[in-house]
This record gives sequence, structure tokens and C-alpha cells, in this order.
Amino acid sequence: MRKRFLLIASILLIGTVSLAACGKKSPSSPESDTTTTEAATEEGTEATEEDETTVATSETTEAATEAVDKDDVATKEDEQKKPKSGTGTFNGWVDSSSIEVEMSNGEFMTFFVEDEAVKEALNKKGEGSKISFTYGALEGQANMQILSVK
Repeated sequence: MRKRFLLIASILLIGTVSLAACGKKSPSSPESDTTTTEAATEEGTEATEEDETTVATSETTEAATEAVDKDDVATKEDEQKKPKSGTGTFNGWVDSSSIEVEMSNGEFMTFFVEDEAVKEALNKKGEGSKISFTYGALEGQANMQILSVK
């Protein structure tokens, strides 16, 4: 009877330790950013490529979700200012109403696109195309809006 109890207790203990050791944190959890790589380094084991990808993904997510300053959000006065001209490479659609452009100075910018004619012009040009465009502020938004494409 005592042997059976020890056997069952040992199996439960090993199972619990295995499950706890094999548990994996979600890449979006705040605890998972650098702790995985640091823990692997401290233990003397190599960090896997998956661990490094988790760290990189978490850092990218944090950068993308930083709060926007009030100064960066366009006002009604900004929207009424004269549109600016720009050139760059159309990298593609971010979502159904936003695109990414690599500006001629190497900076990556995201622009809103609301005008159907502009959407059609961008689709005709295709990703990777050089574009010339005019853009302006959109009230309440940090990103600019493309007004026309040449």
C-alpha cells in the first residue's frame, strides 16, 4: 500500500513539474519580452530562434503601441493648411484605408487613403512603385492623408 502511494505521489509530482517547466508565455504578455532569453543565458543554455523571435516581436509591438503625443494629432487648422508634395516608394496596403510609403529620404510613413480615385491609382501602380503624391493633415489623426497620386 505504501509503495503504491509513493508511486502515485511521484507520478503526480513529476507531471506537475513537467507541465510547469513546459509552460510557454504568450508573445503578447509583458513578462515574455526579454525574460526568455535572459533566463536561457543565466541557465547556460542557448536561447532558441523562437525565443529571439518572441523578444523581437514583443519589442516591435511595444514600439507600435506607444501613446501618441497631443502635439502629433492634427487639428482643424492643420487640416486647412496647404497640402504638401512628396515622393517615395509605395510599399503596400496596411489595411483597407492605409498605406505605407518609404519616403525619398528613407523614412517610412503611413498615410490614410479615403478617396476611391486615389485607391484605384495606387492599385494600378502596384507595390514597389515610385509615386509622387500630395498629402495633408486629417483632423484628430496623427497620420497624414493622401489627397492625390501622380
